[in-house]
Amino acid sequence: MKKIFLFVACASLMVMGAKAQTVEELFKAGKAEFERYDKLFGEYTLAHGQNPDAPDATIGERATALMNGFDMLQKALPLDTIIEYNKDGSPKIDKKTGKPKFKTKYSKDIVALLSGHINDVLNVGNAGLMGNDYATSFKAFKFFSQLVGSSLTEGVQFEQATLADVAFYEGYSAYQLKDFDGAYKAFKNAISKGYTENQVEDFKNSCLANMIQGFCDAKDYGKAISYIDNAISEDANNALLYDMKGFIVEQKDGLAAAEQYYAKATEVDATFPNGFFDLGRVIYDKAEKIIEDNPKATNADLKPKLVPLYDQALPLFKKAHELDPKSEKTQSKRFIEDIEYKLELLK
Repeated sequence: MKKIFLFVACASLMVMGAKAQTVEELFKAGKAEFERYDKLFGEYTLAHGQNPDAPDATIGERATALMNGFDMLQKALPLDTIIEYNKDGSPKIDKKTGKPKFKTKYSKDIVALLSGHINDVLNVGNAGLMGNDYATSFKAFKFFSQLVGSSLTEGVQFEQATLADVAFYEGYSAYQLKDFDGAYKAFKNAISKGYTENQVEDFKNSCLANMIQGFCDAKDYGKAISYIDNAISEDANNALLYDMKGFIVEQKDGLAAAEQYYAKATEVDATFPNGFFDLGRVIYDKAEKIIEDNPKATNADLKPKLVPLYDQALPLFKKAHELDPKSEKTQSKRFIEDIEYKLELLK
């Protein structure tokens, strides 16, 4: 995993939301949290300025202070409105907007504090990533992605490559925490922004596979199918997704019910070995069931039923083995040897 150091432009920030606290309380608390972050960061920089890769024992505390500061000041900003009144007690009306006139007391300072610390979100994310503190790096990178997608950074021009990097490392951090749903969403976001490095597609598919396995283990097949159908709707030419759906249906309704999805995987991508292997399993299983259901039948009795199935399954396993040879002891190779042996017996 490569190391990254991200730097982005800052700009005036706007509003998000608020709780039932006074603007003064929120402003003071948010400012204090940023000051705590600045103090901790200053101490770390002073101690490790010549060694930026040194262990960072305060990264978790810094991240908490920074996120708290953002949270409180974002809530304070929309509350910082002091309505202007006429002598008779009625609010003064702005002739242009038709709304009451107001002035602010803390907004200028709030905007300055928020603008001055946006880069620190990425610094915290990088520090967490370098120290394998994935809980911190995930929190920071996700928070930054949310900032970029909100009105807080309206008008700020970010480099697309920077945003793609942030999304990938958000996903990578979530993946290390086994938050496969969060990682899947972040990897999709990175890919949508043009990210192609660090096997991002494999990471995304692994997340989906882990989620589906979890749903199947819990016998929540409806949720598993919902996830895979949504993925297929976004990427209808991905053979792996049809193979995954086949796996879900196989767990739920048996191997025969999954045949159409394994077949679809081979149609979508003639270079995808799992599709051929799984379709081969379906055909081979049909032959096995015939043998099981006819324990007293002779080879002569079984031949007309089994040979067509083996003739259909054999090239599927050969194709799977050709596409993914690995070694002489792959599963495909064992099926090939078994079918060839049985065809000899049936001659």
